[in-house]
Amino acid sequence: MDTTTWIIVLVVVLVVAALVAWLVTQQRKKKQHEHAEQLRTEAHEHARDIPETQVQAKEAEAEAERARLEAERAQTRAREAQVAATQQQAVHEDRLRTADQVDPRVDTSSDDYAPGTTADGRSTATHDPDTVLDADDPRRTDGTDETRRV
Repeated sequence: MDTTTWIIVLVVVLVVAALVAWLVTQQRKKKQHEHAEQLRTEAHEHARDIPETQVQAKEAEAEAERARLEAERAQTRAREAQVAATQQQAVHEDRLRTADQVDPRVDTSSDDYAPGTTADGRSTATHDPDTVLDADDPRRTDGTDETRRV
């Protein structure tokens, strides 16, 4: 084989190699294009769900707001109940102090005085629910400050 033949063979091999490279590149571009189209199709299918998801998000947000408002109302009711309990406790202690001031067994001027106890620490409370200890009781009609039986 002479040099010309080798050159022709080399050129043919290079042309075939270039043609194969071009075909492989074209095939790869075609597959990339098909893959891109598949991704676009999936994106469009997914986009149909977006409005429903947005509605669900708005509903969840509204539900959270309702729950927050209900929690605030419950907290307000709890504070009001605590105030009422504190007021009832104060009224109870006031009634005990009034009763203790009337009771000769109780020294209300003592440093260790506690409402509803005698000087020796015993409870002054009676278990008689009909004993009135407060002059503000609406059942009282005589206007006196003394404890009386109804």
